[in-house]
Amino acid sequence: MSSRLRIVLDARATTAHFPGIARATLGLLQGLSRCDHPHRIAVVSLPGAPSGDDPIWRDPRLERVVTDAAPLGWRQQWLGPWLARRVRADLWHAPYYLRPFWGLPRPVVTVFDVIGHLLPEALPTLQARLLFEASMRLSLRTAEHIITCSAASRRDLETIYHVPTARISVIPLAADPAFAPRPACEIAALRERYGLPARYALYLGSNKPHKNLTTLVRAWQHVDSDALLVIAGHWDRRYATPRLLARQLGLAQRIRFIHDPPDADLPALLSGASVFVFPSRYEGFGLPPLEAMACGTAVIAANTSSLPEVVGDGGLLVAPEPAALAAALQRVLDDTDLRETLRARGLARAQQFTWTHTARATLAVYEAVGV
Repeated sequence: MSSRLRIVLDARATTAHFPGIARATLGLLQGLSRCDHPHRIAVVSLPGAPSGDDPIWRDPRLERVVTDAAPLGWRQQWLGPWLARRVRADLWHAPYYLRPFWGLPRPVVTVFDVIGHLLPEALPTLQARLLFEASMRLSLRTAEHIITCSAASRRDLETIYHVPTARISVIPLAADPAFAPRPACEIAALRERYGLPARYALYLGSNKPHKNLTTLVRAWQHVDSDALLVIAGHWDRRYATPRLLARQLGLAQRIRFIHDPPDADLPALLSGASVFVFPSRYEGFGLPPLEAMACGTAVIAANTSSLPEVVGDGGLLVAPEPAALAAALQRVLDDTDLRETLRARGLARAQQFTWTHTARATLAVYEAVGV
């Protein structure tokens, strides 16, 4: 193995269209900038993303390479190999399965989940589903190594796509250090800004169908509490059913939808919640419950896919169906001692995940592949 590798980290998916991938890629970059290693990393990104004034760019081992070849376009198929040659890359790491498929040096790909296969309704059209399936298979077949973020996702890759275990490394994600318990004055200012009551239950994430928000709305009608349910996060207008259902069930005054809150508001929004609830039917990892635990908020999460790996004993794991969610929400909202117990457990659990650990494990993959 060369003592110093020239690595390309493809950061073109660090946009609002890919919120989870963006957080994971930026977290990895921050972790790499904290690690002691000799390698040079060329970060290929779209104009303006990641931010050019981010402190990570003070690291002389990182070089930003800007391109307008979007990860969803065909131009990347020839511009990617050209960029790799231009920076004399030894290895190309794509944190997204849609990538240049040919002409890359020692390609490593991160596959966070296979939602497009297991829950095809998460993709809006038949064309999108066929593109997902073809691109995923091609990306896996042409990769020299595959990184995923949970044992659950590794099992899916092995079972569905028959990827040998030796070609997969499981490297968990982490919460950004900004996700920590916020002071009371900051929480109070956020509540005033958003018009939130002292007690609210919170969901944070997208409104895509697999997030199971209609089930959460149905569960909330059976919760007897003065608390407000806040459903916050990226809002896709194609999936408006949860909001329509809340009106149909007469819950418009008991549920607040907050679309696309700024990232800077999220730690206080999480810290101020009485309970965080995450009913998703499938997650490759599930950053929001981890971020909630890091903020010292009691967590209820679905007992599906990777979520038990992330939450562990730091929260309540329940079946993602109305009765179980309603019972868990009622229990946590009514029991102060339970909330404090979950708060302490969640904080301890979140401390087990760091971006430095993620970066070190990723560097080990780079060094093993870059022989």
